[in-house]
Amino acid sequence: MPKKKKSFDKLDIDEQIKLINKALEADVIPLLSSHGGGLEILDIQEKEVYVRYYGACHGCPLASGGTLEFIEYTLQSQIDEEIRVVPA
Repeated sequence: MPKKKKSFDKLDIDEQIKLINKALEADVIPLLSSHGGGLEILDIQEKEVYVRYYGACHGCPLASGGTLEFIEYTLQSQIDEEIRVVPA
């Protein structure tokens, strides 16, 4: 019988961060890096992931729009459809 997958909010913080980093490393991180920026995970509360942009992404008008939507879409499609990304 296959092992049942734990809900994202039931994982410990280290497991959550590993999942998030794995999901972001293929497309999101290279995109942000190519523009001279990046993001860091500040906190995770249930299914809300709090992030801070740095470098060129900090203060960029797209960071709170299209970029945020792309990050959220990536995490929702790869980890849990209820994840929300909150810029700090």
